Amino acid sequence: MKTWTYSWIIYPLLYSLAAMLGMAKPKWRDTLRLRSWKDFLSLRFNVGQPIEYWIHVASHGELEYAIPILEELQRKEKRILVTYYSISAKGPVEQLPQNFANVSLVVPLPHDGLGLMKEFVSLARRQGVNRLLLMKYELWPGLLWECNAQGIKVVLVDALKPSWFHRQLLHKLDGILSGYGSEVSTISHRNVRVVGDTRVERVLQRVERSEKRLTTVVPGQLRIGLAQKPTIICGSMWPADSKLVLAGLKKYFDAGGDCHVIWVPHELEASEAARVSERFAAMGFLVIPIDECEQRLGKKSAEELANQRLAIVVMKKGILAELYRLGQAAFVGGGFGSGVHSVWEPALTGAQVACGPRTRRSPESSELGSRGILARVENEEQLCDWLGANLNLKKNELRDDGPLGELLGQHVGAAKRIVQVCEEL
Repeated sequence: MKTWTYSWIIYPLLYSLAAMLGMAKPKWRDTLRLRSWKDFLSLRFNVGQPIEYWIHVASHGELEYAIPILEELQRKEKRILVTYYSISAKGPVEQLPQNFANVSLVVPLPHDGLGLMKEFVSLARRQGVNRLLLMKYELWPGLLWECNAQGIKVVLVDALKPSWFHRQLLHKLDGILSGYGSEVSTISHRNVRVVGDTRVERVLQRVERSEKRLTTVVPGQLRIGLAQKPTIICGSMWPADSKLVLAGLKKYFDAGGDCHVIWVPHELEASEAARVSERFAAMGFLVIPIDECEQRLGKKSAEELANQRLAIVVMKKGILAELYRLGQAAFVGGGFGSGVHSVWEPALTGAQVACGPRTRRSPESSELGSRGILARVENEEQLCDWLGANLNLKKNELRDDGPLGELLGQHVGAAKRIVQVCEEL
């Protein structure tokens, strides 16, 4: 009765409310439309070979946590179904079969009610699926009920501290695996383990490959210009982050400081890019979109570039992790909104990192902060002081005896440990 009430009464009401709110937000609207699972999707389950594992990622960000697990399962020749929730994950997830021979099927996760989830889980089970891995905090009641009923083991991976709502669903899980003891210390469950953060392994992969990729995405003349003075990378920026950084930079320059800036927004909105570019220009920056750097910097000598303060605006996705290599310091956005974005990328390039105060869903912020690699700033005075103290520092090294090396030892190998736990269930 409880599952029927949720599927046919509670969920439809929540869906209707979300649909009304999403009318004004294209991303919400497209995500809801994506999840309107139709009968034709069932035809895609006829893949010819049994699928053992099912991995669900909410968005593109969660996919980054899942990549090392996909690689470990590929080494073990385990076939995989991958589902996703947000429209932001559609492109990257649907490209997975091109890079992973063991990814047999990728489809959007259907709505959690209206009988759709029951049908979907039944199809997955008939295809051979017996283990489902959920990332971070992506717990859906209907999904958990149906997996429990049909004998699919469910493991929450890279688990974060649960909200009150998610805490009510933890008993439906067969395992809870986290990268941080602080995130699961209050959880009472028969199978809770701290195994490391898979995002660390993924970031290390990208850092190792970033130098080669940088040669294709960053013009050589720009790299010459950036070498003339310190550079701060402002990544995953929201308007509130940009407001603070602009004010802090002005105060820093008024005190005699100088630097270049690479600004990368979280949402590619032309109006916000224009507003920020105007503010940079008013502060004496030469503002250039990254795609125009070769053309506009190509004829300048090293001496001319040394006297120029550059603000590079990056309106493209997928290269931020590589761009962090170009900075001595980085400011990561999101800390004045729903929560700071990933701070591992800049930290593992050796940069000093700052962010806003909201880091509750970022346990790595506490670990990096305790080792002097990350600072939380709340106002322009604090940011100005942080810039003065960190922009001219030598970048951190990934030495075994250094602060980063010690931290990495706790996380490298997480994907292997996760798969081992799943195999034992």
